[in-house]
Amino acid sequence: MPQWDPEELRQAEEIARAIESCPVPKRHPRPAAPVRLRLSDLPELRVGLASTARALPVRALCRAICFDEEHPFRWRLEHKLVQALAINRYLPGHIPVTRGMGRLGRQYGAAGLAQGLKREFPNGLYIKPALGDSSGERPMKDVTCYYLEAVDQRRQPFPQSECITDEDTVVQDRLFIEKEYRIHTLEDRVIEDLTFLRYGNGNIPGERARPNAWLQALLPAFPAAFLGQTLLGWDIAMDAKGRFRIIEMNFTGFHPVHRRGFQCSGYFQDWDWGASMTARLFRFVEKVDGLAIDIELDVDDSPDKMFYSEIARWLKLLRSGEVK
Repeated sequence: MPQWDPEELRQAEEIARAIESCPVPKRHPRPAAPVRLRLSDLPELRVGLASTARALPVRALCRAICFDEEHPFRWRLEHKLVQALAINRYLPGHIPVTRGMGRLGRQYGAAGLAQGLKREFPNGLYIKPALGDSSGERPMKDVTCYYLEAVDQRRQPFPQSECITDEDTVVQDRLFIEKEYRIHTLEDRVIEDLTFLRYGNGNIPGERARPNAWLQALLPAFPAAFLGQTLLGWDIAMDAKGRFRIIEMNFTGFHPVHRRGFQCSGYFQDWDWGASMTARLFRFVEKVDGLAIDIELDVDDSPDKMFYSEIARWLKLLRSGEVK
C-alpha cells in the first residue's frame, strides 16, 4: 500500500499548527445591510483578475461579505500537495496518498524513478501539476502517461528544494472512479444545488443528496480558519461500490503563484450556465445568512450588463420557486 512521506507530513504539521492558531472563525460575520452589487463597481473588481470577467459577480459578493481574498493562500492551500497533506491530517483515509515528484526523484534518482514509482504505487498512480486549474475543460484530462514518458526518458525535472510548496508535480494513488462530482461549499456549509457531475451536463437534483451529505458530515473535522472566509469547489470521486473520496479542492480568491490573481470555480464562469450557478450562490447566501442581494444595472454601456441581467433573472426565478 502507498505510504505518506514522513518529511512531507512533518512540514504539513507545521502548516496545520499555523492554521489552528489563526483566530478566524469558521463562519465570518455577515454585514447587516443589504448587499448591493453594482455594474459601476466592476472596473475596480477587474484589477488583479485572473479568471474570466464572469468571475466578477462572485468577487463582488466575496468582498461584500468581507472575505479576505488572500486568506487561504497564506498557507498555500491551493497547492495540491499541501492540501492533500492537510486533508489527510484532519480526515485520514479520505484522500489518496499524495507525494511530491521532486522528493521521489531525489530519493530514487533519474535512473531508478520509474521502478520507484511502481514500488511506491503498486495499484497505479495519477500524476498532475501541483498548481493548475481548468483540467476538466481540457481535451485530455489525464496526462499521467506524458509524465511517465518523461520519467522513462529521464526528461522529468525535479526541484531541488526540500520545501513541499516548491514541488511542481504530485503523484497520487490512483482511484478507480465511477463518477466524479464538483461540490461547492461556502465556509462550513455545502451549497445544496451547486453540485454537479464533473464530466457531464445538466442538473442532477436526485443525485446530489448522498455526496452532499457525505461532504457536509466531514466539514466539522477542519479547524475554523481552514474553512473560514472560503468559497470552495471540491472534486469528489465515487467508486463502483458507491464509496466517496476527496480528490482535491479549488479555492476562490487571489492566487499568489499560478496565474496570479483572483480565480473562482469555472462553474460560475460557464458560458451557458454561469449566470444560473452564480444566482444559486447568491440565493444560498440570502437564505442561509438572511441577506438581501440587490443587483444594480447602473451602467448602460457596460459589456457585462447582459451577464448581470441574466443573474438577476435567475435570482428572481429562484426566489419565486419557479426553478429549483
